[in-house]
Amino acid sequence: MTGKRAFRLAAVVAVFMACASASAADSCSTLVGRKKINIVVPFKPGGGYDSYARVLAPVLQDITGARVAVSNIAGANGVSGMKAIASAPVDSITLGVFDLRDLLAARLTDATLPPIADFTAIGAFGETNGVWASREDGVRLLAGNQPLAAGVSTGVVSRILLPAMLLDREVKLVRGYSGSADRWLALLRGDVDLTDGSLDSVQRFVSSAPGTRVLMVLSDGPFAELPGVPHLAGPGGLVDLHTRKLDPKVRRERMELASLAADLAQTSRAVAIARTAPAPVRACIEAAVEQALFSATLRDAAKLQKLVVEPMRGAVVREHLVRIERSMMKHQAVLKRLAAAS
Repeated sequence: MTGKRAFRLAAVVAVFMACASASAADSCSTLVGRKKINIVVPFKPGGGYDSYARVLAPVLQDITGARVAVSNIAGANGVSGMKAIASAPVDSITLGVFDLRDLLAARLTDATLPPIADFTAIGAFGETNGVWASREDGVRLLAGNQPLAAGVSTGVVSRILLPAMLLDREVKLVRGYSGSADRWLALLRGDVDLTDGSLDSVQRFVSSAPGTRVLMVLSDGPFAELPGVPHLAGPGGLVDLHTRKLDPKVRRERMELASLAADLAQTSRAVAIARTAPAPVRACIEAAVEQALFSATLRDAAKLQKLVVEPMRGAVVREHLVRIERSMMKHQAVLKRLAAAS
């Protein structure tokens, strides 16, 4: 196929998909136009997920003709809100804005969380890599062999314990912190050596807290915007460099685990609906959410609030989750051992 023909075909496909999405959203307005759509954020008002949900709500309302409201159901590290989404009555339309990857990681240490099978991902605002952050002098931490003190977070197995294990580092977990801001303050006080978080959130913390830095990116490649900051997985990553003298089979497993850690550490600000929602409603809401996420209206509104939007279709989000779940099943013995130690 020539370059010109390929370009024309791509253009036709893009136009077809846009028209199909708009058409599906139009039929959706007939189905749900007189109803109420409730977007649940499983955290307190004012955070990142809350901001994204409130940007989505008016756009989704314009597309569907339904009344769209945002409600915050905080409590138990997001468990209360997630349970409310998963158990929403079938005659209601309840969406959630939260991180399904984080749910996969959190269930390693908290079996009370709803299983990911209770939800259907119908889109995402985008993804951002996880990172380790430290004080400015913390760069020595990666080269040493002393135990590392870290605050406990919901994704402690995948974001802290697994990367540390792959680098043959011991971690001492410090408990009692209620959220990322609390753990960040612990870092500033010197109570812990490092903390984890999403790249965009940590960069905001670093910009407002002189003397702190991004220590490592939990990704499978380097970041041009963070020159000199090492990455965990993939070629040239810390695990690659650290395992070159190991037995090939052991090295291969560690490289696979490093990629899994990078995948689980990514923050995906997803939009989800309960799996029990009627199929016609689920399909039309997914089409409407897709139209909203890819719209200029939402992008412009997000830009005003300095929110990054790199929208993803529901099918793409679901494919990523399936791939991660398969890798978790393959390496479940290691993950269970780390979870038990946490």
